[in-house]
Amino acid sequence: MSEQIVIGIDGGGTRLRAALVSVEGELLGIGEAGSGNYHDVGADEVRRNLDTAIQSAWSNSQLALRQANSIFLGLGSIVTQEDQETIRKIVRELSIVPEDAIGVDHDLRVALMGGLAGEAGIVLIAGTGSSCYGRDDQGNSWQAGGWGPILDDPGSSYWLGRQAMVAAIRDYDGRGESTCLRSRILVKLGLSAMHHILRRVELEGMTRTEIAALARLVTQSAAEGDSVACGILKRGAVELAAMVAAVVASLENLQSMQRIPVVVTGGLTNSGDVFLGPLTEALHCQMPQAKLTESLLPPVLGAALLAIELAGSSVTTKVSSRLVEAYSAKKEECAVN
Repeated sequence: MSEQIVIGIDGGGTRLRAALVSVEGELLGIGEAGSGNYHDVGADEVRRNLDTAIQSAWSNSQLALRQANSIFLGLGSIVTQEDQETIRKIVRELSIVPEDAIGVDHDLRVALMGGLAGEAGIVLIAGTGSSCYGRDDQGNSWQAGGWGPILDDPGSSYWLGRQAMVAAIRDYDGRGESTCLRSRILVKLGLSAMHHILRRVELEGMTRTEIAALARLVTQSAAEGDSVACGILKRGAVELAAMVAAVVASLENLQSMQRIPVVVTGGLTNSGDVFLGPLTEALHCQMPQAKLTESLLPPVLGAALLAIELAGSSVTTKVSSRLVEAYSAKKEECAVN
């Protein structure tokens, strides 16, 4: 292979993305597919989605040879060494990179690598799930959150969706404040009356992704001034800020920084100020030196940078800057088209 090519993978509860990048920082192709969380959908489904996303990226790259030097995967389901080995086995079966060139870690690591292009700071994920991860200039790291929807995930899309349904039934009962979420939940779930919601949730079952999709009702209602929806977002923001504070408290070198950069990634960031406003306020109250910073690269390209390191090349300022420029140009092209 004349040109060294690496693959970066970012996978969450809703979608999995693949990026092909040269070790010099040239963006060659991007593809995507369904969920990348094998705890949610199983290893077989993740394997299919991974293969689909990678093949789509190859097709978009227009490269003839479909073989890479290394791959790094950042997935929301990675918690233990057993999780890592499950994913490595899947990748080995796809036969796309040498067996000793497969890197696997949690999605937080690739999100931080992309967001700050390797610099010290914090990443906060607010997507289907929620979690926070920080790394200082000495390589020390700490994670808060990310314990899943049953035990944790406050401020996530799943949490917002669940709170929307709670607000709706409390309004119906007369135990809670009146909210437009009551009628919107009925419409979204296709229910003729509120007493059908228990059957919909428990008997028919709702997936994590289906519940997370209800978060849009919260952000929409809050943007229109619904006080209950605004309250839900504020409570979620306080919980997310608490994760950031916990990470800073565990990393002394971050504490000494006058300004701690915090990049936020995940689907909720697409909601704009209705989500970022309460989060900014909550961060200011709990950790004044923590400042929201625009992400330089998406998590999938953070994974690509880690794959470059795995291939034995250095991620120099020149390489990361070239990838940032390529990504910016790609965003502008998509906006025009």
